Amino acid sequence: MSREAIYGAVEAMFQRWNGLCIVGMRNFGGEVRSAGQARGWVVELLSAQCFSGEVLGTARLLVSEVVTNSILHSDSGTDPEGLVTVAVGLGTGVIHIEVIDQGSSVNVPAMRPADEDSVSGRGLDWVHHLSSGWGSDHDLEIGRAVWFRLAC
Repeated sequence: MSREAIYGAVEAMFQRWNGLCIVGMRNFGGEVRSAGQARGWVVELLSAQCFSGEVLGTARLLVSEVVTNSILHSDSGTDPEGLVTVAVGLGTGVIHIEVIDQGSSVNVPAMRPADEDSVSGRGLDWVHHLSSGWGSDHDLEIGRAVWFRLAC
Protein backbone atom coordinates (compact mmCIF):
# COMPACT_ATOMS: atom_id res chain seq x y z
CA MET A 1 0.00 0.00 0.00
CA SER A 2 1.27 3.43 -0.85
CA ARG A 3 2.09 5.96 1.84
CA GLU A 4 -0.57 8.29 0.40
CA ALA A 5 -3.24 5.58 0.71
CA ILE A 6 -2.32 4.94 4.33
CA TYR A 7 -2.36 8.67 5.12
CA GLY A 8 -5.75 9.04 3.39
CA ALA A 9 -7.27 6.17 5.37
CA VAL A 10 -5.85 7.46 8.65
CA GLU A 11 -7.10 10.99 7.89
CA ALA A 12 -10.61 9.66 7.20
CA MET A 13 -10.52 7.76 10.50
CA PHE A 14 -9.40 10.87 12.43
CA GLN A 15 -12.21 12.91 10.90
CA ARG A 16 -14.80 10.29 11.93
CA TRP A 17 -13.43 10.01 15.49
CA ASN A 18 -12.63 13.69 16.11
CA GLY A 19 -13.86 14.68 19.57
CA LEU A 20 -14.88 11.16 20.55
CA CYS A 21 -13.63 8.93 23.33
CA ILE A 22 -13.33 5.24 22.39
CA VAL A 23 -15.11 3.19 25.05
CA GLY A 24 -14.74 -0.19 23.39
CA MET A 25 -13.45 -2.08 20.37
CA ARG A 26 -13.86 -5.78 19.68
CA ASN A 27 -13.30 -8.25 16.83
CA PHE A 28 -15.95 -10.77 15.80
CA GLY A 29 -15.72 -13.66 13.35
CA GLY A 30 -17.09 -13.22 9.84
CA GLU A 31 -20.07 -15.48 10.51
CA VAL A 32 -23.78 -14.78 10.86
CA ARG A 33 -23.90 -15.52 14.61
CA SER A 34 -21.47 -12.62 15.15
CA ALA A 35 -24.30 -10.14 14.58
CA GLY A 36 -25.98 -11.31 17.79
CA GLN A 37 -22.70 -11.38 19.67
CA ALA A 38 -21.87 -7.82 18.54
CA ARG A 39 -25.36 -6.63 19.41
CA GLY A 40 -25.09 -8.09 22.92
CA TRP A 41 -21.61 -6.63 23.45
CA VAL A 42 -22.69 -3.12 22.38
CA VAL A 43 -25.79 -3.25 24.60
CA GLU A 44 -23.68 -4.36 27.56
CA LEU A 45 -21.09 -1.66 26.89
CA LEU A 46 -23.66 1.14 26.52
CA SER A 47 -25.65 -0.08 29.54
CA ALA A 48 -22.47 0.21 31.62
CA GLN A 49 -22.30 3.85 30.42
CA CYS A 50 -25.85 4.38 31.80
CA PHE A 51 -27.70 4.37 28.48
CA SER A 52 -31.13 2.76 28.36
CA GLY A 53 -34.49 2.91 26.66
CA GLU A 54 -34.94 4.04 23.09
CA VAL A 55 -31.28 4.90 22.48
CA LEU A 56 -30.21 1.43 23.58
CA GLY A 57 -32.90 -0.23 21.47
CA THR A 58 -31.91 1.77 18.39
CA ALA A 59 -28.22 0.98 18.90
CA ARG A 60 -29.08 -2.73 19.23
CA LEU A 61 -31.07 -2.74 15.97
CA LEU A 62 -28.56 -0.75 13.92
CA VAL A 63 -25.52 -2.71 15.13
CA SER A 64 -27.28 -5.91 14.14
CA GLU A 65 -28.06 -4.55 10.68
CA VAL A 66 -24.60 -3.14 9.95
CA VAL A 67 -22.72 -6.20 11.23
CA THR A 68 -25.02 -8.50 9.27
CA ASN A 69 -24.38 -6.44 6.13
CA SER A 70 -20.63 -6.70 6.73
CA ILE A 71 -20.84 -10.47 6.98
CA LEU A 72 -23.14 -10.92 4.00
CA HIS A 73 -21.64 -8.35 1.63
CA SER A 74 -17.91 -8.12 2.39
CA ASP A 75 -14.94 -10.42 2.11
CA SER A 76 -15.08 -10.79 5.91
CA GLY A 77 -18.00 -13.20 5.47
CA THR A 78 -16.34 -15.34 2.81
CA ASP A 79 -12.83 -15.54 4.25
CA PRO A 80 -12.57 -18.44 6.76
CA GLU A 81 -10.45 -16.15 8.94
CA GLY A 82 -12.55 -13.06 8.23
CA LEU A 83 -13.12 -10.52 10.96
CA VAL A 84 -15.55 -7.72 11.62
CA THR A 85 -14.46 -5.07 14.13
CA VAL A 86 -16.99 -3.05 16.09
CA ALA A 87 -15.88 0.17 17.78
CA VAL A 88 -17.95 2.38 20.08
CA GLY A 89 -17.16 5.98 20.90
CA LEU A 90 -18.86 8.65 22.98
CA GLY A 91 -18.86 12.38 22.51
CA THR A 92 -20.92 15.26 23.81
CA GLY A 93 -24.49 14.15 23.14
CA VAL A 94 -23.53 11.43 20.66
CA ILE A 95 -22.80 7.72 20.42
CA HIS A 96 -20.60 6.75 17.47
CA ILE A 97 -20.61 3.12 16.36
CA GLU A 98 -18.35 1.89 13.60
CA VAL A 99 -18.18 -1.51 11.92
CA ILE A 100 -14.99 -2.28 10.03
CA ASP A 101 -14.73 -5.23 7.65
CA GLN A 102 -12.40 -6.48 4.94
CA GLY A 103 -14.32 -4.62 2.25
CA SER A 104 -15.30 -5.95 -1.14
CA SER A 105 -14.37 -5.10 -4.68
CA VAL A 106 -17.95 -5.81 -5.85
CA ASN A 107 -20.23 -4.61 -3.02
CA VAL A 108 -20.55 -1.04 -1.78
CA PRO A 109 -22.89 0.02 1.04
CA ALA A 110 -25.92 1.69 -0.51
CA MET A 111 -29.59 2.03 0.31
CA ARG A 112 -31.77 0.10 -2.08
CA PRO A 113 -35.50 0.09 -2.58
CA ALA A 114 -37.42 -2.71 -0.90
CA ASP A 115 -41.06 -3.47 -1.55
CA GLU A 116 -43.51 -4.58 1.14
CA ASP A 117 -42.88 -8.27 0.46
CA SER A 118 -39.08 -8.07 0.60
CA VAL A 119 -37.42 -9.95 3.45
CA SER A 120 -34.18 -7.97 3.10
CA GLY A 121 -32.92 -4.64 1.86
CA ARG A 122 -34.10 -2.36 4.65
CA GLY A 123 -31.03 -2.26 6.91
CA LEU A 124 -29.32 0.86 5.61
CA ASP A 125 -32.69 2.57 5.22
CA TRP A 126 -33.22 2.01 8.95
CA VAL A 127 -29.70 3.31 9.65
CA HIS A 128 -30.46 6.39 7.55
CA HIS A 129 -33.75 7.16 9.28
CA LEU A 130 -32.93 6.21 12.88
CA SER A 131 -29.43 7.66 13.19
CA SER A 132 -28.37 11.29 13.37
CA GLY A 133 -25.81 10.58 10.65
CA TRP A 134 -24.07 7.69 8.91
CA GLY A 135 -21.58 6.99 6.17
CA SER A 136 -18.91 4.67 4.89
CA ASP A 137 -15.26 4.86 3.94
CA HIS A 138 -13.60 2.23 1.78
CA ASP A 139 -10.04 1.47 0.81
CA LEU A 140 -9.29 -1.61 -1.30
CA GLU A 141 -6.28 -2.54 0.80
CA ILE A 142 -7.47 -1.54 4.29
CA GLY A 143 -11.14 -2.43 4.09
CA ARG A 144 -14.41 -0.66 4.72
CA ALA A 145 -15.83 1.22 7.69
CA VAL A 146 -19.57 1.82 8.01
CA TRP A 147 -20.47 4.13 10.87
CA PHE A 148 -23.52 5.73 12.38
CA ARG A 149 -24.21 8.19 15.15
CA LEU A 150 -27.05 8.36 17.63
CA ALA A 151 -27.97 11.59 19.38
CA CYS A 152 -28.43 11.10 23.10
